[in-house]
Amino acid sequence: MATALSLPIVAAAALMMPLPPAAAHTLPISYLLLVADADYVHVELTFNPFELPQFPEADTNANRRLDPGEIEADGERLARVVLEHLTLRVGGREIAVETAGLSADPDSHHVTLRAHYRVAVGEARISLESRLPQVLGSSHLTLVRCVRGGDAAFAQLDSRSPRAAFPPDPPAVETRRPRRSNSNPATDP
Repeated sequence: MATALSLPIVAAAALMMPLPPAAAHTLPISYLLLVADADYVHVELTFNPFELPQFPEADTNANRRLDPGEIEADGERLARVVLEHLTLRVGGREIAVETAGLSADPDSHHVTLRAHYRVAVGEARISLESRLPQVLGSSHLTLVRCVRGGDAAFAQLDSRSPRAAFPPDPPAVETRRPRRSNSNPATDP
C-alpha cells in the first residue's frame, strides 16, 4: 500500500518542480512599437532571439540569451536578418531603414531591435508588412502598436495576416446587383 500512495505523491512533486530556464518560456510572440513623428518613423521590436536560426552561432557562451558582448560581436548581422523580414511603407512608398541596432534586456532573455526610418509622414498612411514567421517560426505572432499624433492603433501580424496599415483599410462594402424581376410593370396588373 505504501508503494501505491507514493506514486501520486512523486508525480505531484514532479509537477511542482520548477522548469529549467530553457523550457520555462516560450510563446512565439514579439511586440512591435511604431512611433511616427515629424521626420521619422521609429520602430522597436522586442522578441526572443533564440527563435532565430542564427541564435546558436551568436550565443557563444550557450546561456540562451544574448549578452552585451555577444550583441556587440553579432548584433548588426542579427538586426539585418530581422529587418529583411519587415517592410515599412509610407504613402505606398517603401522606406529604407536609416539606422538600427539591437540591445539586450538585462532582466530577461529578450532583445529589442530599434530602427529609425527618415520620412516625413504627415497624414500619409503607414503600412507594415511582416515576414517574421519565416525567420522566427511559422506560429510567430507580432502585436503592433502604432502611435501617431497622440493616438494609438493596434494590429496583430502573423503568417496569415502579414500586413497592417495605419489608418487601417476601410471595411469592405458589399455591393449587390439589383435583382431582375420576371415581371413587366407595363403589362402586369
